Amino acid sequence: MAKAAADSNAGQKTIPADCVSVLLMALDKTTITKAQYELMSALDGNRTASSFEHQFRSITAKAKELRSRVDNGEKFEAVAPANKRAAGSATASPATPRKRKGAGDDNGTPVKKRASPKKKMASEELSNDLGDSGLDLPVDMDQFIKNEAGYEI
Repeated sequence: MAKAAADSNAGQKTIPADCVSVLLMALDKTTITKAQYELMSALDGNRTASSFEHQFRSITAKAKELRSRVDNGEKFEAVAPANKRAAGSATASPATPRKRKGAGDDNGTPVKKRASPKKKMASEELSNDLGDSGLDLPVDMDQFIKNEAGYEI
């Protein structure tokens, strides 16, 4: 049941109530008819028309308030974008080099040496670790499994 509810909201986006109020105010529609609430209910499939009406009461009231504020000449200012780093700022960190320098240059980014891989144990060391039972055990377990598969019935 929960999965079906999640699937029905998969393409839905949430818009703040203030944005819907602004849209209603911009369209000069500060009221919504009963037929429009019934259309919302039919599209939603879960909620009744009266639940939409109850939800939109505060939104339509806000739209009426915004309409009166705009009609009285109030100006609204948008939020300014965030400042980006000023070019050439003294607090800016220095740029890193793009390419490594040659082996003889001291100015380049130092190259980290990789650790050498560990050596694998020889088969004699393996047999000694197993108590030297005299069995000839392969070093590679894949080979051992393939050989065992040949003995199965």
